[in-house]
Amino acid sequence: MKIPTLSFYKISFQILFVMLLSCDEVAQESCPEPENGDFISIVEKGEMTVDYIEGLKPSYGLPDDFEISYDIQIYSVTYKTTDPNGKEAIASGAIYIPLNTGKESLSLVSGQHGLTIQKSDVASFLPALGYLGVFGASIGYAVIQPDYLGLGNSDYPFYPVYQKTNGKVLLDMAEGVKEFACENDITLNENLFLIGYSNGGYNSIAMHEELSKRPRDFDIDASVVIAGYFDLKREEDFKYPEIIETPAWAIYHSYVLNKTYNLNVIDKIIRSPYVERLDDLFNGEYSATYIDQKLTRYTEQLFTADFLNNYDTLPIFDNYKEAIASNSLMNANISGDIFLIHSKEDEVVPYEQSQNLYDSVKSKGVNAELMLLEKGNHSPQDYVMSVVEALKWLEQYD
Repeated sequence: MKIPTLSFYKISFQILFVMLLSCDEVAQESCPEPENGDFISIVEKGEMTVDYIEGLKPSYGLPDDFEISYDIQIYSVTYKTTDPNGKEAIASGAIYIPLNTGKESLSLVSGQHGLTIQKSDVASFLPALGYLGVFGASIGYAVIQPDYLGLGNSDYPFYPVYQKTNGKVLLDMAEGVKEFACENDITLNENLFLIGYSNGGYNSIAMHEELSKRPRDFDIDASVVIAGYFDLKREEDFKYPEIIETPAWAIYHSYVLNKTYNLNVIDKIIRSPYVERLDDLFNGEYSATYIDQKLTRYTEQLFTADFLNNYDTLPIFDNYKEAIASNSLMNANISGDIFLIHSKEDEVVPYEQSQNLYDSVKSKGVNAELMLLEKGNHSPQDYVMSVVEALKWLEQYD
């Protein structure tokens, strides 16, 4: 039977259209949705060129011989996760991808930043703040910088600082980025590395602890933890100094624990009139510097006498102490190798925190290294060379 020419073209076009749809469906099926960390929104934040990143080095204190190799593309994302009570929540973060590396695949690094209180003080808002992402990607890693729950574009009302549940939030982003990479023709290999500074060191170990309790289809291969704080319990002979340089940092943990666990104990810890101001001050709008101006630096005016002098004996603090103990990570289970770096001069987080964690993980057979620096206070600038050391150390696993 002879098919009219017009009909033939119609049939041919329909077959071609179906074939294209089928190919598209195959492509979509090859990027399965993650069980956790499904991305909600993805916004391109632009590129940073090698020259631009070179210009950032002095402001970060990086040495001239730190070689920047690649332009990078940056994205801001929001993703699904859960809050400390297991309810669905939204978190955000930034992704840094090196361009034109010539590599067959990229290792993934999750960079955990230090403590911040202001919601906008994160990489997804201002990519240059994500220095782990900027410099990690510029030497050839795909890097995610989670903002943390309660910061950035998260819908949670506060950041649950020093709580184990942060581990799940961060692992969710690491899981979700795999679908993003697949859909954007970014080939990731199986490596997952962690770098965490200060509070980000705690969060990195929380990721290990979460993964040990609820395994996923990936592991953490190697981690560098810089000046981390893991044993949260207050020592019996602990004494606050008469003057607290940054009262916002000093009381934020107590404020958040009270909120998370509904302890109703914050007025037993912080004196009036300051305790009445905390909800407004810690709403995510203000920086620690601003909050400090609304508090007092005098310890005896800020904290109650019972909290300062009778913490170990009064039962009103029992639930508070239990909440702290339950979130300590000194006995955490570690996946992969770990490198701990800490300054002996650190005036905020004693180096014994890293020493004790090192002893703990070594006793469990973990391949661990410890570097104790002779000089350096607790600041990103003083620890910047530790970040360089961390990136070099990870090369052996790449």
